[in-house]
Amino acid sequence: MSARILFVDDNPLLLKALERAFRGRFELMTAQSGHQALDLIMDSPAFAVIVADMSMPGMDGVELLQQVKALSPDTTRIMLTGQADQLTAVEAVNSGNVFRFITKPCDEEALASIIAAGVQQHELVCASRVLLEDTLSGSIKMMVDLLSIFDPKAFGQAERIRDLALRLASRMGIPAPWDLGLAALLAPVGRMAMPLAVLSKLNWDEPLAPDEAAVLGRVPENGARIVGSIPRLQPVARIILYSAKNYNGGGWPEDDVKGEDIPLESRILFAVTGFVEGLQKRRSRSVVLETLRMARGVYDPVVLAMLGQVLEVPEDPGDDRTGRHPVPIRSLAPGMCLLEDICTPEGTLVLSAGTRLAQIHLERLRSIAAVARLAEPVMVEC
Repeated sequence: MSARILFVDDNPLLLKALERAFRGRFELMTAQSGHQALDLIMDSPAFAVIVADMSMPGMDGVELLQQVKALSPDTTRIMLTGQADQLTAVEAVNSGNVFRFITKPCDEEALASIIAAGVQQHELVCASRVLLEDTLSGSIKMMVDLLSIFDPKAFGQAERIRDLALRLASRMGIPAPWDLGLAALLAPVGRMAMPLAVLSKLNWDEPLAPDEAAVLGRVPENGARIVGSIPRLQPVARIILYSAKNYNGGGWPEDDVKGEDIPLESRILFAVTGFVEGLQKRRSRSVVLETLRMARGVYDPVVLAMLGQVLEVPEDPGDDRTGRHPVPIRSLAPGMCLLEDICTPEGTLVLSAGTRLAQIHLERLRSIAAVARLAEPVMVEC
């Protein structure tokens, strides 16, 4: 597939000539102004390269490329200049806003060579970002799988929360919800700093004393502090920090942030977590969602409305058992999702409903099953 190139110049004759010259080499689109270019960037798939004329009426090339850097940071930015603009162009290059600059008039082959270099730069940037995200996501996924063994109730449903949060983020138009996905997986990390006595009460659904409830309320702050110490994860830490903040400003952290000032990703994570936790007590999605709606001032009503659309809650609520299968423990496989808790005969929680099984979970189950009789079969979603 040809690389998508956007050429911006207020000279329509030049744009027509470029379309003829590069037909078949690139997927070339043109714009005669900075504002028209921004509309194309916002309304179409990402461009590999944008070439913008320095001197244009209204919005010049420097201002345009600065906005492109914010809107589409992976797009390679190239500036087309006249001789008199060279000083400004060099300053733009040095500030990091553009990859190269081209002086008019420019030979067709030389221009094609520079654009090709820009395409290669775009591919390199995208590949590096994907590699970083995949590596970091994989490392975090492995860490969460390990933590789900030590605190199964909190971490067991992390992937279910993440999957639903990402679906909701897509419906609400969040373009790159990678940070939200990581925040959903890492949000329970703050529980690791809780006293074991409080953690035990939570796992056994025992009531908390006021001071213990305050400790629980600070879990997002603790988690944000831990996650924020990891390079690249500061935006993830901010999502976690406000992931239990009431829409009306109540709750933790105790600050003046409320309503739309709470990060949208945090509002999504808060609502989805409340919904998934509610399903542990009630099987009806409609009832759980209505319970969240009745908690006035706690959840963002717009987020809850969009969550209802994502879930496509029917008018007559009931158990949706599509995809539910009883499976013996020896037949469990990676990727299956537990639909009920697995406990020892003494009632100790081994794995929580909502856990997406990984190999480490299977090894733990088989080890426990070798010395204790676990109830079988287990209800899973494949």
